[in-house]
Amino acid sequence: MKLYQQTLQQVLEIAANKAEAGFEEKDVAHLFDNEEYDLVFHLDYLAEKGFIEGEFTPGAYAAFAILPQPIHFVRGKITAKGQEYLAGLKQQNESSQQVYS
Repeated sequence: MKLYQQTLQQVLEIAANKAEAGFEEKDVAHLFDNEEYDLVFHLDYLAEKGFIEGEFTPGAYAAFAILPQPIHFVRGKITAKGQEYLAGLKQQNESSQQVYS
């Protein structure tokens, strides 16, 4: 499984636009072509890094069982650290788009 910086940025932009209200799976699902595994993988990464506060059910990789239940993202909210990371991504994108003569 690969993490995509552009997808991470898009999720963080959506999260930033939702601000304190937070965002739900339905707000970001379109970024993942209905691939639940990709969605959870990217959102879990953002949560583990502290860029979002994420709520997962039954809990992000919390229980080890013989037949574990699928993990689903419920809701999340961008953190201050996530805001800083998003600003850095935007600045990086702007820098890479500059044309030098």
